[in-house]
Amino acid sequence: MNAERLAAARDLVEHVLERFHEAHRRELPRIVAMARDVEAGGGPAGFAAPFAALAEALEMHMFKEEMRLFPMMEQGGNSLIVQLMDDMQAEHRLHGDEGAHIEALLQAMPTVADAGSSLALLRKAWDKFGADLAEHTQVEDEWLFPMFRR
Repeated sequence: MNAERLAAARDLVEHVLERFHEAHRRELPRIVAMARDVEAGGGPAGFAAPFAALAEALEMHMFKEEMRLFPMMEQGGNSLIVQLMDDMQAEHRLHGDEGAHIEALLQAMPTVADAGSSLALLRKAWDKFGADLAEHTQVEDEWLFPMFRR
């Protein structure tokens, strides 16, 4: 990988860390807490569990990127990088499936007229998070990872 491409990859990694990883770590605990509030306020038993499971899975995913994949990228890659990227892309698909499940749970909940209700606030936070997660996955899958595929 030439120096110009490596610099571009490093910039993109920094963007992912600042724009997505930091935001997810800020937003997900709040979203999980909101889901628990909805459950405690009369929502279905276990309603918050998928939110918590996604938060845990995403934290582990980001940790693997930060500790293994991104340092490897910042050094220009090596023979293991394709396998790591394939693993990350498989996890991206799982996160997408988990997000679709959560979206279905939210859609199954009755609409609440009160925009300040726990459920309305959760839906709004989830919509923003879901859009961010989709963009995060797209940046990695369509921009960052292809830089390291031969």
